[in-house]
Amino acid sequence: MNLSTLLTRKVPHFTLITKQSIRPYATGYWNKDWKPGPYPQTESQRRAAAKKYGLIPEDYECYPDDGMGYGDYPKLPILSAESKDPHYNYDMDEFKRNYGEPLHVDADLYGEERWDRSRRFIIPVWQMTAIFLAGIGVFSFLMWTGQHFRICFVRMMPKQMPEKGKEHYTFEIIRD
Repeated sequence: MNLSTLLTRKVPHFTLITKQSIRPYATGYWNKDWKPGPYPQTESQRRAAAKKYGLIPEDYECYPDDGMGYGDYPKLPILSAESKDPHYNYDMDEFKRNYGEPLHVDADLYGEERWDRSRRFIIPVWQMTAIFLAGIGVFSFLMWTGQHFRICFVRMMPKQMPEKGKEHYTFEIIRD
């Protein structure tokens, strides 16, 4: 059945079933399927872990077993999404990555809308911080001096403060 006949038929919406709901195993059964294995102790376990992540054994290096729970996950170089080629034909263009490509452990920090680790600024970061703090300091000083030393006075009548024995207003209706 092609798409045009499917769209023209009068079928209730709840009977249409997507392929993904028929085959849930296509992306993995459960999140335990993506959990890294135990830390490799022997050379054969190390080679098996490298094969599991699609790396050659010479390039495979895992995180040290310090209790953080990374297991046999490979220690990949930090490569931000902004640093990748924008004209490459990726499987997932919105993330600039291919299907099955292993991600860095902190990949959520290096998306396109986030921090680009490999970017080199024209002005060093310490100089940017100094310029920012100098600007804030100048404006704070101007605000402080403006509050304490009035340069131009607005001419106005003195405030009418209540005095004893003087009636400022009444609530009686005035009749003409």
